[in-house]
Amino acid sequence: MELRHLRYFIALAERLNFTHAAAQVHVTQSTLSHQIRQLEEELGQALFQRTKRSVALTAAGELFLPRAVHALGELDIAIALLSPASPELTGQLRVGTTPTFDIHVIPRAITAFTARHPAVRLTVEEDTAASISRKVLQR
Repeated sequence: MELRHLRYFIALAERLNFTHAAAQVHVTQSTLSHQIRQLEEELGQALFQRTKRSVALTAAGELFLPRAVHALGELDIAIALLSPASPELTGQLRVGTTPTFDIHVIPRAITAFTARHPAVRLTVEEDTAASISRKVLQR
């Protein structure tokens, strides 16, 4: 598995549209489709359901997405730490999210945040809203 496979997977999972995802990662639609197919073959699982009019994550895709986002975020941080430029923001950020919210908003937010602040260690925890509220109050 290559980093580009994860980047392409996340882009398609965010957009659920091959044309828009391909534009986001600066490749052709056919290249994106081919790379997604390679990833699915390597994993032995379909990550997307495709019809002529729509793209949707499969159950396997939904399981894989938050972990792929986390793994890629960690690698981006590691790469940024090795760069000669010293990032402004450092430390750790913990984000609590509910499963429904996690599917669409969190992957985009994590990608944007880690690109802007690569030295911040980001942890995402999925839980119920009530449990997240309790944990925030308990610090």
